[in-house]
Amino acid sequence: MTQLSEFDEVESAAIRQRNLDACIRALRPASELTLTEIARATGLSRPTVGAILGGLVDTGLVVERRGASSQRGGAGRPARGFAIEAEFRFVVGVDLGIDTVTAVVSDLVGQIRNAVDLPVPLGIDPFDRLELVSEAIEQLLRPLGIESSRLAAVGVAVTGIVDDRGRVVLATRVPAWSGVDIAARIRRQLGVPVVLENDVNMAAVAEHHSGAARFANDVVFVNVGEAVSTALILGGRLHRGHNFAAGELGSLSGTTLREDVSPAAIDRRSLLARADGGDSASEAIVDEYVQRIAQGIATASVVIDPDLLVIGGALTGAEDSLLTRIRARVGGTVLRITPPMIVSTTLGTRGVAIGALLRAHDLAAQQLTGSSSLEPPVLSVHAVDGVNEETSGRRAPLAARISRLAERSRADAPLASPTALVAPRTPRRAQAAITDAELRVAVVGVGMRSELAGWIDRPGSGARLTVAVDVNPAARSRAAKLFGTDVEFREDHRTLTTSDVDAAIVVTPDDTHAAVAIDLLRAGIAVYLEKPLAISIDDADEILRVAEQTGSKLYIGHNMRHMAVVRLMRDIIARGEIGEVKSVWCRHFVGNGGDYYFKDWHADRARSNGLLLQKGAHDIDVIHWLAGSYTRDVVAMGDLSLYGSITDREDRSGQLMDDWFSLDNWPPLSQSGLNPVVDVEDTSMMLMRLDSGVLASYEQCHFTPDYWRNYTVIGTEGRLENFGDDDGGVVRVWNSRTTFDAAGDRSYPIVGELDGHGDADQLTVQEFLDFVRLDTTTETSPVGARYAVAAAVAATESLRDGSAPRVVAPLEEELETYFERNQERPKTTESVLSTVEAAPTAAIRRHPSKGHSNE
Repeated sequence: MTQLSEFDEVESAAIRQRNLDACIRALRPASELTLTEIARATGLSRPTVGAILGGLVDTGLVVERRGASSQRGGAGRPARGFAIEAEFRFVVGVDLGIDTVTAVVSDLVGQIRNAVDLPVPLGIDPFDRLELVSEAIEQLLRPLGIESSRLAAVGVAVTGIVDDRGRVVLATRVPAWSGVDIAARIRRQLGVPVVLENDVNMAAVAEHHSGAARFANDVVFVNVGEAVSTALILGGRLHRGHNFAAGELGSLSGTTLREDVSPAAIDRRSLLARADGGDSASEAIVDEYVQRIAQGIATASVVIDPDLLVIGGALTGAEDSLLTRIRARVGGTVLRITPPMIVSTTLGTRGVAIGALLRAHDLAAQQLTGSSSLEPPVLSVHAVDGVNEETSGRRAPLAARISRLAERSRADAPLASPTALVAPRTPRRAQAAITDAELRVAVVGVGMRSELAGWIDRPGSGARLTVAVDVNPAARSRAAKLFGTDVEFREDHRTLTTSDVDAAIVVTPDDTHAAVAIDLLRAGIAVYLEKPLAISIDDADEILRVAEQTGSKLYIGHNMRHMAVVRLMRDIIARGEIGEVKSVWCRHFVGNGGDYYFKDWHADRARSNGLLLQKGAHDIDVIHWLAGSYTRDVVAMGDLSLYGSITDREDRSGQLMDDWFSLDNWPPLSQSGLNPVVDVEDTSMMLMRLDSGVLASYEQCHFTPDYWRNYTVIGTEGRLENFGDDDGGVVRVWNSRTTFDAAGDRSYPIVGELDGHGDADQLTVQEFLDFVRLDTTTETSPVGARYAVAAAVAATESLRDGSAPRVVAPLEEELETYFERNQERPKTTESVLSTVEAAPTAAIRRHPSKGHSNE
C-alpha cells in the first residue's frame, strides 16, 4: 500500500474540512434536508455526504429523522432527514461597555433567543468590571433554562487595543487593563472558550455580516463619539494590523462636542438641532467637530479606497443632520471624481454585541467542527412577545428586535435599588474562606517592597495572601499592620510547603534572592522574585536552572515593563514612528539617593554588588526591551564621589526607610547616619553594544536635587523622549527635519491610574497570579531579567577595573529556549516542533535582524 506523503495528508484533511463546512452551510437555513437534497446542494456524492453526516450525528451536532419523504409526497421507503440540532450548544456575545453591559445569546443556526442590558455600577473596580460578564450571562440564560455548560463559546468586546491572544495592549479608558490577559481571566471565570476583541472592530464585523455593509468587500467603519476611531474590513475580513491597532486614529484633540451652558451633561442632539436652526455658536462647535471627523474619514478613504464607509457610534441618533454635514465635508476634502459612499449604521449601539456574537460563532465552529473558515450563520430573532417576525410580514430591523428582547428581559427582572448601581467598597481583607480555585500566596520579606503583596487580595485577583515570612521576629507587627492579623506569620521560608501555599512573592534583600528562590522552587512553589534576579551571574543562572529542572514557575518583578511611560514608548516604536532603533540612552537622577541607598544594606557591595545592578537593572531591562536586543559588550566608569566622605555612620538594621527619609536631608553632604559600610558608587555610567548593533548608554547619579528618569530612543526616521514617567507626563516624538523644537512633532500623554510604580506593581502582581493560575504569557521575562543582571554585573566589573571592556556572558541555550516557551517542557519530538512553532513571537533573540524587533 502506498503511504500518503505529509503534503497529501494535509491536503486530504483540508478537503474533508471543506466538505464538512459545505454540509453545515446547506443544513443551516433548512428545517430538514434529505441525503439527496444535501448532495445536490453541495455538489458532493451521496456516500461522502452520508459519511460526514454520520460523524455529525455521532457528535450530536446534527439530528437524523426518519420519514422525510412522506412530507414531500414521495413513494417508497421513507428517506432519512437531517437537521442541525440548533440547541445542541448556544453562543453568547457580550459588549462590555463603559456604562452598560449588553449580552445576546443565539443557538447554533443563529436564532437570537434573548438579550439583556446591565448597567455598570459607578466607580466599579476595573477587575470587578469583568465579573459583570458572568452576571450578564447568568441573567441572559436563566429565563431560557439554559445551563452555562451548554455554551460553545463567548465573544467579548472591550475598549482598547487587543492582541490576537486576548491580551489588552492598551486601554486608555480602563488603564488597569493595559497589559492584562483579559480573555484568560474571563475564560477562567466562565469555564467556556472566550474570544476577546476591540469594541469598534466588533461593530465593524457586525455591519459587514448583518448590517449596512453586508454587500461590500472593503469597508471602513467609523465610530463617532467624543473621539473618532475606525475599523477596517479588507477583502471581506477584519484587518487588525501588525500591532493590532489598524484604524486607531486615537483621541483627536478638539473632537469633544461640548455645551458652554452644561459641560457635565451634554445633549448632543439638541446642539445639532440648534446648529441646524441657525444658532451661530452651536454651528461653530459642530462645524469644528465635523471637520475633524471628516479629516480622519478622508485619510482612511484615500488610503483604503473602500466600497463603503459606515458611520456608527454615540452620535448616530442624529444621523440625518450629522451624516449630511460629514458627507459634504468629506466630498470637499477628497479630491477625486467619485467621493466615497457614506452611510449610517443600521445596527446602532447593538452592533458591538452582535459583532461579539458573530466572533463567538467563529470560535464555536472551531471548537465543534475544527473549522476556521466556516462563516457565522445568518442571524434572526424569531419570537418577540410571541410574534414570529420572520413570517408575520412586519419584520423589524435586527437591532430593534434585539432591543425589544432586552426590554422584555428588563421588565421581567427584579427592580434594582438605587444603591445597587454604585460599586460597593470592598474591605481590604475579606474574611471569607479560601476557595479551592484561589491561589494561596505567601510574602517572604516584610520590608519596604512587601507592600506589593497588598495587591494580592484585590477582588477578582483569584488569590489570597495567607502567610507572611521574615527572619526578624519584630516584623510580625508590621505584617499584621499591612496584611491583617489573619495572615499567619513565620520566621523561616523553608517551613513553607505546597500544602501551605501555591506561590510566594520574594522581596528579601538582594543577596538572599538566590537562596530563598531556589529553596521555594525546589519545594514546588511558584516564585515571584523582586528584581534584580540575583547579585551575580552565576546565581542568576542557577535560579533559572533550578526553575527549569523542577518545573516550578518563575516570575521576575521587572515592573517597569508595565509602567505606562514604557509601554507608550514601546508602542510608538512598534508603530514605526521613528523607524528602526539605532541608539538608546537613559539618564537617571536619583534625587533621594542618600536616603534610598546609602543608609542600609544597599550601600554594601557585598550585599548589593553595586547600584548599577540594584538600581540600574530596571532601566537596563527597559533599554533591552525597547531595542529588542540584549547587551553583548559593555564598558563603564563610576566613583564614590560624595557619600564616601561622610563619616557619620549608624547601624539601622532594625529600621526601614520610612524611619529616616526626609526631603529636608539636603544638601547631600549634610546627611547623617549612613550605613557602616559604604563602598558602592554614587555616580556611574555605562556604554553598551547590543547583539543587534544598537548602541546604548545609561547614567546614574544619587546626589541630584531632583528625581528624573529620561529615555531617548533614536531611530532611522526620528526620535522619542519622555518628560516625566508618571501620569501627567508626556512622550514627544520628532520625525520631521527641523531646527530646535522643544514641542516635537507629536506629543503623547502618559496615562495611568496610579503614579509610577504603583500602577505597574498592580499589573505585575496580577500578571504573576494569572501566569500561575492560567498559564498565560507574560510581559516580563526571566531571560530578560538575567541579561539585565549580566550587563550590570559586567559594567560594575568594568568600572572597578579601570574601565576595561567586558563581554557579557551568554545564557545557556537550553535555558533560554525553555523560558521563551513560557516555561513549558515538550515531552516528545512532535511536541517540541509544535511548541517552538507556537512560542511567543515577542521573545528577544540573541541575534535579531533588526534592532527594533519586539520582545
